[in-house]
Amino acid sequence: MLIVVLDAGSLTTACKFEAHGRLVIDRLLSGCHVAITSSVEEEVAVLGASDPDGVAAGERIARGDIQVVAVIKRKWERHLEAYALGNGERDSIELCAQLQDIEALVTDDYLAFITATRLGLKVWMLPDLVVQLVEEGCLTVGEAMNILESIRPRYRVGVIEHCLERLREVTENVSSKSGSTG
Repeated sequence: MLIVVLDAGSLTTACKFEAHGRLVIDRLLSGCHVAITSSVEEEVAVLGASDPDGVAAGERIARGDIQVVAVIKRKWERHLEAYALGNGERDSIELCAQLQDIEALVTDDYLAFITATRLGLKVWMLPDLVVQLVEEGCLTVGEAMNILESIRPRYRVGVIEHCLERLREVTENVSSKSGSTG
């Protein structure tokens, strides 16, 4: 199962939008382990406790479905100070350096995306994680398309269209593999 670190923006989006009557976060949790930092928990589930997405995040944290992991060692503190990132984005990047089996940082913050990429991390936006879960066999293409359509209002058109094209490629690859084994 994939292990990913979500920052506050991607966690909020996953806890706000539904696909076929289920929150996106629940669909993601069926295919990956989600880790967040205490600063992301604070921002989303504590300060946002009056919002439905904050409540949803808090419930999943309390159940242990989302793991809150402390940042123990700061590898890039000087670099990250110069970027003037928010606490959640900065701590999420640092957590990725600390965890052994992390697949990717999932962020919807463009500056955090660029910063983490420059530091050599694998970085996805939330729609990229959805596509990856299809590639891993954890979501069907139909489920993924439904999720992408539900979160569409949160993203620029190109982000969703890119991921829909990637889903088409995944479908074509599966079709060509099944056709060649017959």
